[in-house]
Amino acid sequence: MDNAFSKVRLAEEEDEDTAAGVNSSLEVLEWQPNQATISAGLPPPGVLSAGYRKLGMLVEHLETRSVALGGGYRISADWVLKEIDKFASGIGKWLKIAGDDKSEILKHSIGSRPLTEHKTMVEFGAFVGYTATRMGRAVEVCYQQGYEDGSILFEDSRLQGCNRVTTMEIDPVHACIARHVLDMAKLSHIVEVWIGQVKDLIPRLLEEYGSMSLNMVFMDQRGTTFHDDLSQLEELGLMFPRCRIVADNTVKPGSPVYNWHTTYSECYDTTNYSLNEYLEATIEDWQVVCDYLGPLAGNCVRRRPMPWDAHGSQQPRTQL
Repeated sequence: MDNAFSKVRLAEEEDEDTAAGVNSSLEVLEWQPNQATISAGLPPPGVLSAGYRKLGMLVEHLETRSVALGGGYRISADWVLKEIDKFASGIGKWLKIAGDDKSEILKHSIGSRPLTEHKTMVEFGAFVGYTATRMGRAVEVCYQQGYEDGSILFEDSRLQGCNRVTTMEIDPVHACIARHVLDMAKLSHIVEVWIGQVKDLIPRLLEEYGSMSLNMVFMDQRGTTFHDDLSQLEELGLMFPRCRIVADNTVKPGSPVYNWHTTYSECYDTTNYSLNEYLEATIEDWQVVCDYLGPLAGNCVRRRPMPWDAHGSQQPRTQL
């Protein structure tokens, strides 16, 4: 009897040890981060990257200032732009937006494009929605002036064919922040944010808006893809003649192929603006502003004469 009891006791102790080992291994698996996640460069679950935490500071700044203002009915697009400028010039100097002289060039470019029927503006690279807010506000002001002078009827404005501004962003967190900023600026009825890569979303422009539907394009994504995205716009026939294209940061980090193509192609009337980087007086950058003259403008296959050609006399224009 004693031997049988000792065998049963020994078996129970072995079961307890096995269960303890399984529980300990489960605890290790529960707290150990996913190696595949780490290898992919993504933060562990529940941990935000430093970049996202910084952007959270911007959202907190806007929300705090809106509460101090005393109500959402006092918030406007101009107020949102001013607050983002204040944040970028203060504790958020790391926030790179198209402000100062760059914003003036963009404002002039938007104002020079008429809001014709079934035409839309597109932005590549929304980030926090600063430029999209500026573009949407310009459209809103144009409509307000049209209502006042009678050039735009309120009934007809709902039949213009599409959203007036479409902005694209690959990072879903950035896209959510941009949508929140646009909601605060009360411009969600004018600006729409699409999530995905630009090269994948450009065909969607053709599907939803049709050919020759763009009257302005603002490029603020990765500079090395400017020429590829522009080539796709050309091949799909999305740009209306005299469509204005504004490309930012063409020197730093740079887009040499795009600069060469728009400067020496007869399909574009191009001006290169030399500017200082936003809040960086010692760093030079360029904005390339060009008007698309159409696929039949001159001979688009034959390039313009290069400066070092024997009989080449046309130089690229750079406005300082």
